[in-house]
Amino acid sequence: MSNEFYTKGMLTMFLSASLVSLSAKDVDWKWECFGLPKSELKTCIPETRGENDYWWKPYFQEKLKQPRKDLLFIGDSITDFWTYPADHQYPGGLNTWNKRYKNIATNFGITGDKTQTVLWRLTEGKSLESYTPKHIVLLIGINNLLQGDTPEDTVAGIKAITDYLRKMLPDSKVLILGIFPCHEQAADPIRAKIRMTNERIKKLADSQRVYFVDIGNIFLEKDGAITKDVMRDLLHLSPKGYEMWADAMEPYLKAFLNDKLHPGTNDPVIKH
Repeated sequence: MSNEFYTKGMLTMFLSASLVSLSAKDVDWKWECFGLPKSELKTCIPETRGENDYWWKPYFQEKLKQPRKDLLFIGDSITDFWTYPADHQYPGGLNTWNKRYKNIATNFGITGDKTQTVLWRLTEGKSLESYTPKHIVLLIGINNLLQGDTPEDTVAGIKAITDYLRKMLPDSKVLILGIFPCHEQAADPIRAKIRMTNERIKKLADSQRVYFVDIGNIFLEKDGAITKDVMRDLLHLSPKGYEMWADAMEPYLKAFLNDKLHPGTNDPVIKH
């Protein structure tokens, strides 16, 4: 066998193996059946909570037993704790929730969630099965940022969520809330990451089916600081903080529910 023949044969085998490998990788994208575009970003790939699944999955299943209302809140602990009483170990906004939203909204917030776990709940978790909310309020991403994801990757995950919602619920509308500020001092590095993320999130709004509202400044003192009177641990809202959230969101939510979020303007973004 000549060296030339041997070399050509080996090259053919190598190319064939490479093509098979690439094909296998394409087939291995298990989320194709849900219509999710392939991504290498962890923020865009549905996943569960791993070692925390022992409590997370049952907690998620309990959430699915709620009455299905036309207004759906999706998020992490900041959304989840709407349903915790003021005297709970983790005091929340139940009093405000009962006054404002109990009869009109469903709460799909789960503590600790990130964009990728919300994606899992929506896809493999089937949280939208036999459920067609007309309006969705989405607040997610702070856990991504706090655990090291960049603003760009975090927004990519939020976009993956909104794109999926738009595909599965073509007649529904989504109101994305800007990520709330956290930590005590205005100069804390996380504040800059949140601002950069929100600047990118607002570009997802199209003023037709996806909207963006940033009310985060209401939680700040004049010098930009956050107090535990508003955020009990400088991340999660106190009962007072939940009342402030509801008050600030109220005019936007009413307009959103009545499809009049920004009458008289073509600007899809509302800044508080």
